[in-house]
Amino acid sequence: MKRKLTGNLGLKLLSLIMAFFIWLLVSNIDNPTVSRLFREVKINIINEDSVTEIDRVMGIVSEDTVTLRVTAPENILNTLTRDSFTVVADMENLTEMNTVPLSVTCSNPSVTWDRIEILPSSLKVELEQKEQSEFAVTITTTGDVAEGYEVGRMEIVQGKTVQIAGPESVINRIGQVVATVSVNYISSDQRLPAQLQVYDKNGDPVSMDRLQIMDSTGVLLSDNTVMVDVSLWEKQSIPIEVNVSGTPADGYRLAGVSVVPDSVNLAGTEAAFESLGGTLMLNDAISVEGATESFTLDYDLTEIIAQYSELKLVDEADPTVTVSVQIEQSGDHTLAIPLSALEVLNRPTDMNLAFSPADEISVVIHSDGESAPIQQSQIIASIDLSVCAEEGTYEIPVNIELPEGYTLVSEVKLVVTATKPVVEGAS
Repeated sequence: MKRKLTGNLGLKLLSLIMAFFIWLLVSNIDNPTVSRLFREVKINIINEDSVTEIDRVMGIVSEDTVTLRVTAPENILNTLTRDSFTVVADMENLTEMNTVPLSVTCSNPSVTWDRIEILPSSLKVELEQKEQSEFAVTITTTGDVAEGYEVGRMEIVQGKTVQIAGPESVINRIGQVVATVSVNYISSDQRLPAQLQVYDKNGDPVSMDRLQIMDSTGVLLSDNTVMVDVSLWEKQSIPIEVNVSGTPADGYRLAGVSVVPDSVNLAGTEAAFESLGGTLMLNDAISVEGATESFTLDYDLTEIIAQYSELKLVDEADPTVTVSVQIEQSGDHTLAIPLSALEVLNRPTDMNLAFSPADEISVVIHSDGESAPIQQSQIIASIDLSVCAEEGTYEIPVNIELPEGYTLVSEVKLVVTATKPVVEGAS
């Protein structure tokens, strides 16, 4: 047996070596060793405190990601992603040129460090003056509160300002600090978390990786989050009232005052609504002293509402109202005639007609001193719609017939829009 095992030993060794090379050749054909790039692999910075000097902070000059060229068997490369690699910049290895050599490891132990090339191989940093400044915080909301409520007062529990420390170049760029709180579906006063975001003077977000944000007392804020007390106010529609002063000129009288819209939607506390007394009064009385004709005035309610600390316009409300003052000569009368009372002549049957105003027309009539007040039944009003046979918008005079002793002060017109009916199924 010994002779069989040791006989022809050289030939047996040669066979073994040839078998190894055949196996190696077959392996390289079936699973070749190739190189592949993995881009935008994040750099992890460690031991940053070791290079931070008093009143100075570190800033990254180069990109904070690298590209890796990995050489390994193809079947192994196919299992790897950028998350398979950990690239580390150890600040204890900072050079005099302000660069830090990078090291890399792979989650697959078959891929050793010498099979990975890092591009670039170092991280460029700079030490910059550290600065700390105080900034006011603006609160914004996302979402919609429950029906019938409006966000009223919002206050940050930690104070109205924050202190931000970081590189001088970044601090000098800051234009605004915003706390965003979600109020979706809330129906009562609540204390809610709000995430802080920093914006530069152009309104663009600022990276907060190198910033420390503290409250007004200097306490570091966890996760850059503050707590906000949100107060909900109820909504109400409040009528608007106007005071009028003075007397029109001789021979004229004040025929009426109207406000459009005649109410405003407000949000506020119960105490604020009680202080209004049920109406919102315009600050200044409207003077009609010596007036000889009608006029209109626009009023902005913003300043009036600002007098109440716990009252505001609801978000969608228009702060502007229009006050119309109607001045008539003595003996003038304004009557409202519904459109249904008009005699319509030559109305086209193949057109859709829309009228403006849509409900009634105002007719101003002057009577001599001996005539009794005119009644609507004494007025005959008609309109000829023959021009509406074609599509378009027309301003058509209304014919007004009055009894003896009365005259029409001004012409009455209707705006009529004519359109062809839409035929179902037509393309």
